[in-house]
Amino acid sequence: MKDAECLIRRYVEEVWNQGSWASLEDLTTPTFAYHFGGQPGRDRQGLATFIAATRTAFPDWRVEIDQAIVDGAAVAVRWHGRVTHRGTFHGLPATGRTVAVAGINVYAIVGNKISCEWEQTDSLGLLQQLGALPA
Repeated sequence: MKDAECLIRRYVEEVWNQGSWASLEDLTTPTFAYHFGGQPGRDRQGLATFIAATRTAFPDWRVEIDQAIVDGAAVAVRWHGRVTHRGTFHGLPATGRTVAVAGINVYAIVGNKISCEWEQTDSLGLLQQLGALPA
């Protein structure tokens, strides 16, 4: 496994799955930027706030990488997970539903750290599973 792929696998496990803010600072550059489809960009602190809100809404948040593709200083991953809606999510009260989540993320690597992350998640499918939108 290439170093860049190992870095991303560690980042997904420690930052997203475990909510480790120390790992977020350790594994990203000081100028790190996170871009989630349709939303304004976020810096490290903005991502930490976003992950905390996500993990409050879905305390069992855990995703697995299905595939990773490394191309020089870029890594693309396809991931999936099943999470339970136990807290407010974008104004939607907890439903107790377990839902499938999936997405594709692309990471830029600079000096063995992540400098940028772009995420596309199946938000429509997630909102439909939660009952916030019609199927």
